[in-house]
Amino acid sequence: MDFSLVEQLPGTLYSAVVMELFERLAYYGMVLVLGIYLVQHLGIRADLYGAVYGLFTFALYLLPVLAGALADRFGYKPALVVAFSTLTAGYLLLGTTKSFGLICVALGLIAVGGSIIKPTISGTVTRTTEEGTTRPVGFGLYYMMINAGGLIGPIVAAQVRNRTEFRYVFWVSAAACLLMLLQALTLYREPVSAAERSAGKHMGQVFAEIFLVLGNWRFVLLLVIFSGFWGMINVLFGFMPLYVESFTNLAHLEGAINSVIPLGHWLNPEVFISLDALLIVLLQAAISYLTRRWPTLRAMLVGTLVATVSWVLPAVSPAATFVALGILVWSVGEMTCSARFFEFCGTIAPADQVAVYLGYSFFAICLGNVYSGPWAGFLYERYIEQPVKVGAAAMPVPFFAGVMAMGVLAVIGLALYGRFVAPPAPQGESTAT
Repeated sequence: MDFSLVEQLPGTLYSAVVMELFERLAYYGMVLVLGIYLVQHLGIRADLYGAVYGLFTFALYLLPVLAGALADRFGYKPALVVAFSTLTAGYLLLGTTKSFGLICVALGLIAVGGSIIKPTISGTVTRTTEEGTTRPVGFGLYYMMINAGGLIGPIVAAQVRNRTEFRYVFWVSAAACLLMLLQALTLYREPVSAAERSAGKHMGQVFAEIFLVLGNWRFVLLLVIFSGFWGMINVLFGFMPLYVESFTNLAHLEGAINSVIPLGHWLNPEVFISLDALLIVLLQAAISYLTRRWPTLRAMLVGTLVATVSWVLPAVSPAATFVALGILVWSVGEMTCSARFFEFCGTIAPADQVAVYLGYSFFAICLGNVYSGPWAGFLYERYIEQPVKVGAAAMPVPFFAGVMAMGVLAVIGLALYGRFVAPPAPQGESTAT
């Protein structure tokens, strides 16, 4: 690595990626325990939690379209101040109230704040680096901080709730965002000049782009089909920690690890599920290399199929070994198809509109989130919670079969899309699935 490029990166970029680290730490520390907290500790029905969780994650990925345009118009510094103020208030409220209505308000604040962070931090990286020299290094640091936050957040959450009250998990997230609010006010320097702000997009232009993209039926159909994959990953974060908390005995696995490295009580469900993030950090480069010659649609189809099959393992048994193997298989599928999805979105876009199409490719995540939350909540309440409440055994097989149904439909859709809909592939690449 050329460390001279690292030295060329400005302080504002380092300030931004540190903000990303703390924001992701706060988010993943919260989201992986949210279901456990609301369903088991506050007694909220799983189907109601699923509906709220689906809307929360839907908004989190929908609002960046507007937030990014507003940040370009009014400046990144004020956008970050608003974002971290909103996040701090949201997490603090979440850890303070037991009212379902106020919990929804808290999640709404977190969704708004998080949606502002996404385009503003990535925009800072773009504006403070140069294409072909420092930009790859800048985005490398950016993605490293995202994954680091995803790994550290659940570990911190586990330690906090093992040693104190559960609500303090959310207060720690609030404290992390408050620190970043102070950094936004003091260390962060505005990278967008007044001239650039005055030339930024108006809301009318943003909505015109949306209608432009939605006018491409091939692109929209791809988003609908692949939303099934994103729906499954939404269940992984939203419901698997709750399932593991209720049915998986992690004590034996924790004891085995502690016999080698004494760490105390640390292996909570949120840490266990974050094995997915750890595997991606360790193996993504290798999986990308091994599948680099696969046609893009084939990689998407195979990856989605592998990810779908992974749910069979926790359905067979809630034992830690089976769940861990399921997460391992899931991660392989995710690493195979997720990045290739964005690659394919770029290839089917008109040559002069690639950036616009890539910007709206996350609509597939929005769609997957908005229906997977209520669907998984209904399944969990019907086949897990209700039987347990009447003294019967939980029925995990129907629950996981319902989750897999989203993946099965995505696999069938991708196969048909490749056969009948996909545009001709670039020269030298086949679209065969």
